[in-house]
Amino acid sequence: MKNTIKNILILTVLILLFIKRPFLINSIINGLDIFKTKIFPSIFPIMIISDLLLSSNLITIISNLFGKIFTKVFKVNKYASYVFIMSFFSGCPTNAKYIKDLLNNKVINEKEAIKILSMTMLYNPLLILNISPLNKKDTIYLLMINLLSNILIGIINRNYYTNESNYLIKSKDFNLIESISNSINTLLLILGSIITFISLNSILPIKHPLISGILEITNGIYLIKTVSIYKYKLIFTSILLSFGGLSILYQIKSIFKDTNIDYTLYYKSRIIHLLLMLLLTYIKIII
Repeated sequence: MKNTIKNILILTVLILLFIKRPFLINSIINGLDIFKTKIFPSIFPIMIISDLLLSSNLITIISNLFGKIFTKVFKVNKYASYVFIMSFFSGCPTNAKYIKDLLNNKVINEKEAIKILSMTMLYNPLLILNISPLNKKDTIYLLMINLLSNILIGIINRNYYTNESNYLIKSKDFNLIESISNSINTLLLILGSIITFISLNSILPIKHPLISGILEITNGIYLIKTVSIYKYKLIFTSILLSFGGLSILYQIKSIFKDTNIDYTLYYKSRIIHLLLMLLLTYIKIII
């Protein structure tokens, strides 16, 4: 039965691809344009810097400065502070890349990885400010309550898994070419995911910013500008920031493809995230 449904869905998509080919071509061009003008300039420099950090002792310095606070408040490895701080500037799915680096260095295990992932659903501020349909003040407000929501999720999940180990991350040799290569590979994964989900959205019969955003958040937030009532723009943007979109989820899963991570905590955290964001957004509207 499951295979039958899967086959029907695949055949339906193939038929729609032929029927709506012009829309598909336009969506691919649109996805490339969003990546070229919005995402690549915002993320690429940060990714190069973060990869180069692995060849220095700055990760240890950052973790030593803030790690005790994170260990005490969230009951996580001190290197979670490095992931959280870097994710604040570069956003997701690069948070998954930082966590994967820690996994590869055997600094954390898979349970702690999902715990850190669940509390680092952050976004590149420059990217969100660049594509947001809201005024600058309200966009910054949503970025701040998103940050607060992640902190609260970290506190809520603090007893999920605790690890008292204090392994040190091993610095790798400085290699700019390798850092560029690693960053490009991750960005290509992001590009492919964006185009896939924007293309899928183009062949769906229902056209709405929330539907688009559930598939691919960047395109969804960009399309919210078509909504006429401002408070709905605020609410819709808040919803998409809390969920992140299927595109980001699949990007994260691709980064962790060679692991056995259980995403249950991550899914539960997104529900909590949505409720917190809607509550704090409602407060903003009524004040």
